[in-house]
Amino acid sequence: MSACSIFVPGGPWPSDLPPRQYFVDYYQASPDNHEYQEQDEYLNWVRVFYQGNALSPGWHLLTEELLFESEAARHEEYSLKMANLGRQISAEWAKGNEVRLIDTRCASIWRDALIEAIERDDLDNYIARFENDVNAILGRELDKEEISRERYYEVEEFDFL
Repeated sequence: MSACSIFVPGGPWPSDLPPRQYFVDYYQASPDNHEYQEQDEYLNWVRVFYQGNALSPGWHLLTEELLFESEAARHEEYSLKMANLGRQISAEWAKGNEVRLIDTRCASIWRDALIEAIERDDLDNYIARFENDVNAILGRELDKEEISRERYYEVEEFDFL
């Protein structure tokens, strides 16, 4: 799917996404978003979050990568955690830029940190911090601007001299 793809409003809801009604209810509970975005546009952004586009692989692919790289005995636990995080993040991220508490910058940082957690064999520690931060942002206890790569892992600096 390209970044320019347009979803047909009211088309069939993908079976591999959480129930459509969950997102309809979230949209309806956010009247501040209504002046910036119609419900169909909001739902289309939810699809993009999960299915990806030319710029981002999407939540499904990220979850698959996590499961591929983790122990089989932990798959059910990690699948549940990723499903819960995906619902929380996508419902807020899909809102209009003017009102959303979670933006693409946050999602990109969390994705990159998750990949690093996999490489460091640090999934449990990272996922706990990730869940705490998502809940804190949604609870308005943490501002999205406080999310940075350094919050999770030290960024290595290279000296090119």
